[in-house]
Amino acid sequence: MSHRSRRFIVARHGETDFNRERRVQGTSNESVLTDKGVSQAKALGVYISKRGTVARTFCSPLSRCRQSYAEISGICAANNNPLPDPTILDNLEEIDLKEWQGRLRNDIMIEDKTNWDIFRANPCDLRLQNGTFAPVLDCFERAISNWNVIRSDAASNSADVTFIMCHGAIGQCMLLQALGLDKKEYGKSRGYALDNCECFEVEFESDESEYSSRWRRIDSSQTASGWKSTYASQLVATTLITCR
Repeated sequence: MSHRSRRFIVARHGETDFNRERRVQGTSNESVLTDKGVSQAKALGVYISKRGTVARTFCSPLSRCRQSYAEISGICAANNNPLPDPTILDNLEEIDLKEWQGRLRNDIMIEDKTNWDIFRANPCDLRLQNGTFAPVLDCFERAISNWNVIRSDAASNSADVTFIMCHGAIGQCMLLQALGLDKKEYGKSRGYALDNCECFEVEFESDESEYSSRWRRIDSSQTASGWKSTYASQLVATTLITCR
């Protein structure tokens, strides 16, 4: 293992027709990028192409991420900074929302109000599929697995920068895990959420570091926030928990 720092860029796909319709996507593979989503992905590609060499890339197997990656990769190639072919990682799929998938959010709010209210108030308590499946807990466990695979790959390949194309919920779970925050923080702050083609940059001081040292977000206009220390984020989260 190396003591050199490594950076990971975790991005959400561009807008899809399901996003526009406010239809739940989850692990379904039916949605496609809208024209706006294609434009968002190309704009993110401009940002990524200016980040220097990206040594390794990973992508969700779902088509909306593959489409987004293709647009980003095309822009990077045009700007003489091509991306490597992505490793398709199944655990980068979006949160599995079972019987909600493909349905309009407004319909779920009415037809499954009890579960929807739980999901909005305390997402970790949500149980679907007749109470047998916990979507957020499953997603968080997959986030831990993803980091194990991706960080090990970066160490093995001496990759200073790795790009990860995924989804909103799994991206949020990966950020929380990298910051050492509890899964119960999922859905509690917009500061940890990803809109279409937004991304987080997360930096680990060494391959031995359990958690990241600092992070920042890049919004859909490719404006980067200032770097935040992981320790400061943990303190903020602890304060918010105390106040709830």
